[in-house]
Amino acid sequence: MVYTGAQALPAPPAPMWDIYVYFIQLALGLLLWALKFRHLPVGLKILGYTLLLTLLAEGYAAYLMFQRTTNFYLYHFLVPLQYTLFSCLFYSELKGGRARKTVLASIPLYLLVSSLILLLLQETSEVNTYARLLKNVLIICWAFLYCREIFLGLTVVQLEKEPMFWVSTGLFFYSLGNFFVEGLMNRILEVSYALAHALYFISIFLGLLLNITFLVAFALCGRSPRAVGKDGAPRRITLKKHV
Repeated sequence: MVYTGAQALPAPPAPMWDIYVYFIQLALGLLLWALKFRHLPVGLKILGYTLLLTLLAEGYAAYLMFQRTTNFYLYHFLVPLQYTLFSCLFYSELKGGRARKTVLASIPLYLLVSSLILLLLQETSEVNTYARLLKNVLIICWAFLYCREIFLGLTVVQLEKEPMFWVSTGLFFYSLGNFFVEGLMNRILEVSYALAHALYFISIFLGLLLNITFLVAFALCGRSPRAVGKDGAPRRITLKKHV
């Protein structure tokens, strides 16, 4: 996931209701995170820190936007930091050893690639399209791995009451949608700012939906705990075959 709620284009359209809704969602998510912090699993604690980082960065980006100042450079640093935190989130939630190692190993590799992209391909005055595309592809993979473990291992009794299921589902569809939206942004900016604004609002809509899944995840924590075994780990549920 990457948030683009306050990413400025040179002449932002009015009204700016989407910006206010976006920040209200972030604030509500952080409020729920703070109220339920003690009862949150490690993954959702990391999610809260991600929201806090995003709120601070996007708040400054919004300030620059209203000053009619480009803020593209902020996202060259925010995107890698967000990817790092989301990878740590999936690392804490995945159970398979190989999957966890793959997610962990991707962090330094992604940071290296995004640094090379900044140095060689895209300057801070441009939208960091390549870094975003790579991040989206990787997040899609990690969300898929999580869902695969759920359906193959059957470690969750009721998916609709599992907070991490909402988080991973939101990230999956957000990243999938933005893979196409953000991949076109630089090209569209060269052609038409009006068209770029339309594309921008598609990304905003996806971001608002993503924040809703985060709110649901935080709200579910403490209400319906996971099925766990004696060792405190999620209990493996098996289905009996009927002949």
